[in-house]
Amino acid sequence: MTTFVLHGGRTKIDSVDNNLFFKQFTDTVSKNRVKILLCYWARERGRWNELFEKDRIRILMQTNKKTDIDLIETIEALHVQLKEADVLYFSGGEEEHMGPYKLQLPFLKDALDNKVFIGSSMGAFLASKHYVLSLDSQNTDAVYSGLGLVPYNILCHWDIETNKDKKIAMLKEKDPQTPLLLIEEEKFEILKVLV
Repeated sequence: MTTFVLHGGRTKIDSVDNNLFFKQFTDTVSKNRVKILLCYWARERGRWNELFEKDRIRILMQTNKKTDIDLIETIEALHVQLKEADVLYFSGGEEEHMGPYKLQLPFLKDALDNKVFIGSSMGAFLASKHYVLSLDSQNTDAVYSGLGLVPYNILCHWDIETNKDKKIAMLKEKDPQTPLLLIEEEKFEILKVLV
């Protein structure tokens, strides 16, 4: 069984909902010491360390557990470190940055058994069967394939989405059998899935 914590985007906002989200990084693990891996592959490489440090601080502020938090920079490092990790996080960002990594991640389906996958926006999309990008700065006229880790097609940033009917229709046309999961910014859903 894998636990998925899927966030609708905008984790950087200081809010009660986002604090509760960062609390999930350790609360979803029953152990007193938690090993967390953070991936920023959907962002420009030059920003990874800055984003890692901000999220690391927010995670630590929401827990009393002992935590080891590492930045994952390569697929090879993920293969090795995920074996010992409890939590894997993929941040939001851009499809253009995540795309090349996504092709190398099908191994996650088996590697996540008995672990926690946390994804925000692009990270949530990554876990889905299919998705349509949310923000107008990206190609919002295409249906993309995720890794199919959860049995949902996902739309994030739902509360600010301006083309709701169009995007729902696109996903239903592509994959009419799979239910939709609509997640608002700063909100998250917790799912337990047998992988």
